[in-house]
Amino acid sequence: MMLFKKLGFNAQNKIKTTTLVFSVLCLILLTNLQERMMIKRVNETVTSIYEDRVVVGNYILLLSYHVEEIIHHLQSNDLSVTKDVKTILDQIDSINIKYDKTYLTEIEKDNFTRFTSLITEMKKPTTTLKNQEALQQSVEALQILKKLSSIQVDEGKNKLDEVLSMTNTRSILSYLEIVIIIIISILIQKIVLSAKPLAVKKQTNDHHLN
Repeated sequence: MMLFKKLGFNAQNKIKTTTLVFSVLCLILLTNLQERMMIKRVNETVTSIYEDRVVVGNYILLLSYHVEEIIHHLQSNDLSVTKDVKTILDQIDSINIKYDKTYLTEIEKDNFTRFTSLITEMKKPTTTLKNQEALQQSVEALQILKKLSSIQVDEGKNKLDEVLSMTNTRSILSYLEIVIIIIISILIQKIVLSAKPLAVKKQTNDHHLN
């Protein structure tokens, strides 16, 4: 209050200046809160890219390798490989359990459900005829994994674009914040300069020369 008085502020100028200063503080507070929320969203999106795309991409790679192994065994038409195929199918099951715990889009769920059902069918008792059916199922399973891999690339790109979009939005908001603060500073300066200075009383010399 003493500062306003020294600058010669009247009540109207005090209100204007206080309002502008309060606006700057509110703007800084809101920007800070929004920045925290945006950082949280970016962290969640980046975590999702790693856990639901990069890690899952590795699962698909391992599953593809195992399915190709099964195809190789079944193409030999040797019933003695049944034990080897069963071992590989068990390994696929353990990977599927981890895969199923990740976030899946609707199209991923449909393809993954079909993939797991094919694996279940392949576990049924093996005969020469059944081997041929299992071979066809393995080939189909491999095609599904290729689809899932393609989906991973598309979803990963979408997540990356989302992060870039949030980053660009933050940059725009930062520039906007700077511009608004500059404008408010100019307005405050204008109010200060337009304030009427206090009149300084001149001291009168009461001493008279003889």
